This record gives sequence, C-alpha cells and structure tokens, in this order.
Amino acid sequence: MLTNIIVLLALLCLFNVNVNAYNINSLSKRIISTTTTSLRQSSKTITESISIKNDNTNIPVEGTMFKSPIFQVLDFLLGIPIIHDVLFGVYRKQVVDKSEKMGLPWTEFMDEQWESLPDLEAKAKSLEDPKVKIPEYYYAPIHAYKDGNLCWESAMEEDLWSKLMIAPLYNNALDGDVQMRQQWLRITADAIKPNPKFATDLGCGTGLSMYMLDSKFPTIESVNGVDLSTYKLAVCEEKKSMMPESKSSKYKIFHAPAESSPVSNDSQDLVSLCLVAHESPEWVSKSIFKEAYRILKPGGSFTMLDLDKENLENLLINPFVAAIYKRTEPYMGEFLKLDPKRDLEEIGFEVTAVGQASRSHRVYVAKKPELSN
Repeated sequence: MLTNIIVLLALLCLFNVNVNAYNINSLSKRIISTTTTSLRQSSKTITESISIKNDNTNIPVEGTMFKSPIFQVLDFLLGIPIIHDVLFGVYRKQVVDKSEKMGLPWTEFMDEQWESLPDLEAKAKSLEDPKVKIPEYYYAPIHAYKDGNLCWESAMEEDLWSKLMIAPLYNNALDGDVQMRQQWLRITADAIKPNPKFATDLGCGTGLSMYMLDSKFPTIESVNGVDLSTYKLAVCEEKKSMMPESKSSKYKIFHAPAESSPVSNDSQDLVSLCLVAHESPEWVSKSIFKEAYRILKPGGSFTMLDLDKENLENLLINPFVAAIYKRTEPYMGEFLKLDPKRDLEEIGFEVTAVGQASRSHRVYVAKKPELSN
C-alpha cells in the first residue's frame, strides 16, 4: 500500500511539474511536500521533519545527507525504473532545449557524431587492449547513462555537458569550461618546476583537459592519455586526427585503468587528474594518487581538479538535489569521504598548492620529493 502511494504521488509530480534543470529547488519543495504529507499518514517510521538552512553553519557531517528520511524516500522513488526514466527523460529534453537557447547546438552536434559512428567504432576497436579487464566499479551508471562511461552517448556528449554545466559559473559563457581549466593550469604552473617535458593525464576521457596541457606548457614533448573507456578514447583520437601534426604527434593514447597505467616508473614531470575522483570509489581515487606517485620523477608534480567538497555539501543539504546527484554521480558519497590533501600527504607527496578554479571546483597540486643526496 505504501509503495503504491509513493508511486502514484511521484507520477503525479512528474507529469504535472515542469522540470527545469536550472530551477530544481522549487520542484524539490513540491515533491518533498507532497510525499512527506502522505507518508506521515501511512507510516510512523518516516515522521521526522527536517529543518535545513542553506548556509555554511549547517553543513552536515560528510555523507549524513544521504541518511535523512526525506532523502531515502526520494532515493527510493528515483530507483523505480518508470519514475527514473520519465524524470530523466523530461530533464534531458529540458537540458537540450536550454543548450540550444544558449547557442550550444546540441542536436546538430549529436547528429554529426552519430553520422561518424562507423569511423569512431573503428577507432575504438583499434585502441582496445584485449588484456584490459574492465573492473566492476566502472560499470556504474555515471551521469544516469545506463552503461555509464561505456557507451557512445556518454562519449559523444561529454564536451556538450562540460560546456553546459560550467557555463552558469561564468555568466553563461560557453567557454566557461575552458576558462575553468585555464585557471586550474595557472594555479598548477605557479606551483611546479618550470618547463615540464613529459606528462600523463590519468582518466583522460575525450581529451578535454589533456589537449590543453601543451598549450599551457609549451616545453612538453610527450603526453600520455590513459582511460578505460574505448568509447571516449575513440572520440579523443578523433580530435587528435583534426590537429596539426606538430601538436598531435605529442599525444599517445592508452586503454588502461587510471590506477594501473602502462607508464614507466619515475618517468613523468607532470601528472594530471581532472574531474575523475568524484566519479570513482574512494579506494580508486587513492590508488590513482599512488599511481601518479609511481610514474612521477622525483621533483615532479601531480595536479588535480575536481568538485569543491564544501560547495558540494551545501548543495546536497537539499534532499532532492542529493537524490538526483546519487543517480547521476553514484560515487558521490565516496568522494565526500576523500580528503585529497591528507591522502596525498599520506602517500608521500608534499602538497604545494590548494586553490579554486571556480567557486565550485578545487585544485590540488602536490610534489613528489626530490631524492636526497
């Protein structure tokens, strides 16, 4: 009976509320209000009321937002396939419409991508390492794609999502994602040895960040890109094929886990990790930190850009936002347990810089100690 009530209420909410990706709080209030009113009448186990203020004085202990009764109800609702599919279908339509109005030609771009599918499939096949076994954690439905990072939609839309989601942080500028990465690399440049020659981007995806490295550091002679998704590596390779030979020849792409790359010990001047940790279990992120330490030369540096945890915790105070985040970023709770500065120092790194690439993105730069004489 309780389940039927929840499903009915959720369907009513979904079909009678216009889901706006940029006005999520009003929707959450309506769903929360409707759902909790019914639940108080149906079950004594979910009668607690929660009063939360969105300010820095009410940031919960990491992860506790996922334990609130309202979150658990919403999480249950979003876990029902029909509700999940309807909600994210409406949300997706809103996202595409919003991007088109902002001047980002989502539909046209995706049409071109699908037309190039045969070529992309050939690239993916040529890049696949048959010895690589995809670990269980990598099958998670990242960004609400059923197959997570292991599908063409995820790879083709990566650049579009990057522009759309970062634009609001830069007055809706479509190059906001570029500005954010440029700020990350400026912070990095100020904290590392000058003139790096050899670099590796762990979890390179479609190359959004990787292909900026030699622009910021013109002394770079070689960059390794490492990723588990042959779908994303194919798109990465396609971008490379459009570059002048003077740039493309610097980049080598490898199908491998970021936490277990084919790069040699003590061989890199710079290792980067961009927006990977929040999509990974805590143990994987720590393993990637160790991998970076292994492949760096003594005196080389690791640089990481990811979500600002304090800002994220403020967002997740809203249980509806937290429920949506869990469905699009299933390892968010794991990310909140990560402490990059502490974890890097425990491995042996010296953290040389912590800064902001945007109000929502934090930078960590860490140095592998020089060999003692």
